Amino acid sequence: MNRDAPHILDQAIGWHLRRDAMTDTDWAAFVVWLEADAAHARAYDAVAMRDDLVAQAKFPVVAPDTGRHGANDTAAAPRRWWALAAGGAIAAALAAWGVPLMQTAPAGPQVFATRDGERRDLRLPDGTTVAMNGGTQIRIAAGDGRSAELLRGEVTLHVVHDAARPFTLRAGDSEIRDLGTTFDVQRSSDRLYVAVAEGSVQVAGARLGAGDAWTRTRGRASRGTVVPATVGGWRSGLLSFDGTPVAEVAASLRRLHGVDLAVEPGLSGRPFTGMIRVTGTADRDVPHLAGLIGATWRRDGERWVLAERPGATR
Repeated sequence: MNRDAPHILDQAIGWHLRRDAMTDTDWAAFVVWLEADAAHARAYDAVAMRDDLVAQAKFPVVAPDTGRHGANDTAAAPRRWWALAAGGAIAAALAAWGVPLMQTAPAGPQVFATRDGERRDLRLPDGTTVAMNGGTQIRIAAGDGRSAELLRGEVTLHVVHDAARPFTLRAGDSEIRDLGTTFDVQRSSDRLYVAVAEGSVQVAGARLGAGDAWTRTRGRASRGTVVPATVGGWRSGLLSFDGTPVAEVAASLRRLHGVDLAVEPGLSGRPFTGMIRVTGTADRDVPHLAGLIGATWRRDGERWVLAERPGATR
């Protein structure tokens, strides 16, 4: 553990404690913080995965807010959560963070998979990290771990740069060659999506830099742009879309939280652009999503269904 670990862990606990009251602006800042350093994401995962340690800690009593800070003053909140994070909670969380959170992939070939609503983090032999979203399957090649194949689902990769041995990720008949970067890849039966947070990758002869996105749907490829800080935002419950078919939006929610969510054919191809903060509670997330895309929703047992609003015009 490096000497900055306690400071990073303080911040991670603070973000976690503020999570339920965060505004959209706070969430955007949170994503920026996560993406700034791989250690930030590891620290936050440690705290989130061991939420019971924080909940059981004996926090010092904090005086209620006296209202001396304005409604838009964001400086007060960090001071409050720094106080909350002090003492036993830090010690417990540091102890928890000392336990490896990522699974180290073996040198031989192996397939890793997650169910919908399940996450898994891998560390490859070269130090590259792979964050697997739910409903994902990836095959790590034998040897030095500089190649893999995404069979389905979504991964966010932080690749250790090696000019002599570029990292290669295959997805169907496409090959994504990393040139030293952090990027996100989604693969479904008829769609491949690549977004770059930093550095650059090469896919289908196109070079993508930070903020670039590339999509191929049913054989047709197109380029677009993204906010780099939102790439891999699913790790913090923030989903961002730009002209994405509603069926893929629903698939993202299904992967992330295991929600049994179906989309009726008339709505599935409609493009959606926007940002969604998901809570992991279907009773809140599905109606919220329906409202954003102008659709109706219903529940059939454990299954949720989105449909076009009667009389809706395109």
